[in-house]
Amino acid sequence: MTIQRIVIGLVQNHQNHYLISLRQGDQHLAGKWEFPGGKAEAGEDELTALARELEEEVGLEMTQAELMERKVFEFDDRTLELHFFRVTGYRGEAHAREGQPLKWASVEELRALPFPKANDSVIAVL
Repeated sequence: MTIQRIVIGLVQNHQNHYLISLRQGDQHLAGKWEFPGGKAEAGEDELTALARELEEEVGLEMTQAELMERKVFEFDDRTLELHFFRVTGYRGEAHAREGQPLKWASVEELRALPFPKANDSVIAVL
């Protein structure tokens, strides 16, 4: 089984809210909330992949990010190498470029909403 490298951006605004979106019906873990991000392509470093994913998914130009956590998470059908970044600098206004529900959520909301289990540790330290 191959390992997929996944980059995840915890995009924080000036009100200390984080950008999240709802996974759609045909996606793995549909109905769960997630931070924006996606698969790193072959030969692409994690920061480059994150900048590309943020532009593609939510229309933001990332200017500053730092790695918060890296971990391997195994599902029955796949293994993911997750790279969680705190995004502290960006330009633009977030909008759903893939039709997904999008919202800014406080840390309290993040803790109450359904997220994939792999997110628990980073949400706990926010």
